[in-house]
Amino acid sequence: MKDRSQARLKRLAVHRVGNKSKDEGVIASKELVDLHDEQLYDLLVNYFLSPFKQEEFFRFTHTSDLALNEMFAYAALIFNEPQKFQEYSIHILNHLYQQSDHPKVKSGELYVVHFDGCVMQDEVVEAIGIFKSENKDTFLTIQDEDDDLNVNYHSGVNLKGVDKGCMIYNTEAEDGFRVKLVDVNGYDAAFWREDFLNVTELKDTNYNTKTVMNLCKDFSEEVFARTDSKKAQVEFISRSVDYFSKSETFDLEEFTSSVIDEPETKERFMHYSQTFAEERDIEGFTDFAINKNTVRNMKRKFRNFIKLDTQIEIKFSGYNPEQSEQFVERGFDKERNMHFYKVYFNNES
Repeated sequence: MKDRSQARLKRLAVHRVGNKSKDEGVIASKELVDLHDEQLYDLLVNYFLSPFKQEEFFRFTHTSDLALNEMFAYAALIFNEPQKFQEYSIHILNHLYQQSDHPKVKSGELYVVHFDGCVMQDEVVEAIGIFKSENKDTFLTIQDEDDDLNVNYHSGVNLKGVDKGCMIYNTEAEDGFRVKLVDVNGYDAAFWREDFLNVTELKDTNYNTKTVMNLCKDFSEEVFARTDSKKAQVEFISRSVDYFSKSETFDLEEFTSSVIDEPETKERFMHYSQTFAEERDIEGFTDFAINKNTVRNMKRKFRNFIKLDTQIEIKFSGYNPEQSEQFVERGFDKERNMHFYKVYFNNES
């Protein structure tokens, strides 16, 4: 969430959920958590909201009828009848337990949270947070006893980040609400996203920007990797990132013309783009507004260096397409029977 300053924690229920395949059961709390302690309140707000820094939004879905999605239904009930929050939080607990039937799913604490004052694209809305803590850390405690220090330890939840979580914002209800996810344990990602929540990623500007940048990354690795020229691969990546950084909108034909020079490579890219879209059932990605935050986040995934088999790497600082074209030259030394790169520069630093 971009702005946490207005968000207020109104209600919090904490339960314990086990693994169903191991018959671990659940423990449902009888009362909501007392939030009058200011220090505890601040710790909890930061713990729950700080992980949501990504751009991706999701929405609830169902194969036949959105109303049959359990988590969508429980969220709508809480928004409409907040006085029954504790009751509905137990329904969410039981629904999570029913989905926790894979041996790898860990037991843990379930936090069901009701917020208001959450900022969503200049709109202030309510939100429901669902969080699960699975991993415990051991903490040392130092206590004063009779003018001496005593060292002890205890097991608890590390407040640096939640293991699994989602925020359900009370907007676009007819389209499955707007949902954000966090899941640091990749081994059971399908359990949280698909089985428990049943959400699909929203096809917005972030989705389109990320999808096409991944298309470029895959094309560079699958097409240019089969050629001798790694320099051409880095040039394509550099030009692609430069296009996304400087342009406000993406147009497939304009992008292809400005990034790729060789007619044969252009044709391969257009064919690759069509196949890429068909395999993933993607529509409408040929013309869209570019999400600049997504571009900044995606840049780190693009390889801007050439790795050689002589334990040498040539790294390009930033993504300036002129660098590889003007200052790096590729050739072949017949005497050594080896390829080489010639690098031009003015001064060393």
